[in-house]
Amino acid sequence: MSLDLTRLQTVLDGDTDILLRRDFQHPPAKVWRALTQPALIREWMAVKDHPMTRCDFDPRPGGTFHFEWQGPDGNSFFFSGPVIAVNPPHHISHIEYFNGDPAMSARITTDLAPQGSGTRMTMVMRYHDAEARAAAIATGMTDGMDEVYARLDAMQIPA
Repeated sequence: MSLDLTRLQTVLDGDTDILLRRDFQHPPAKVWRALTQPALIREWMAVKDHPMTRCDFDPRPGGTFHFEWQGPDGNSFFFSGPVIAVNPPHHISHIEYFNGDPAMSARITTDLAPQGSGTRMTMVMRYHDAEARAAAIATGMTDGMDEVYARLDAMQIPA
């Protein structure tokens, strides 16, 4: 029996990791573009009541990213950091800082593998320790992930 990964599967792994898996209808090259091109990121990553106000991404080793949203209260929050490793369209690893705080950082490793005519994404979010992972989860950072990845899957991604 195979897993239904048309919805995001989230697993706490060990003390420090969050493991995410999801299948997409698009082949890896298209999912890669949606994950790394700012114009496409803006289409799927905006969250209800949180407009995306900044989206910069230089997906190469030594590059950086900065994604920023405005909350319904008018306050903004952001994720930013350096890109560590890239192997398009199958692998990217980066460090993600929440609001620039090194204590709220994680190493994010995303792998895209062919799955039939689509793609299976496996993402590992690795925190410094169990407390850092618990603090990240407490911020609600996993809330809405299934919604935004469903929008990515439904997108018309250019060839």
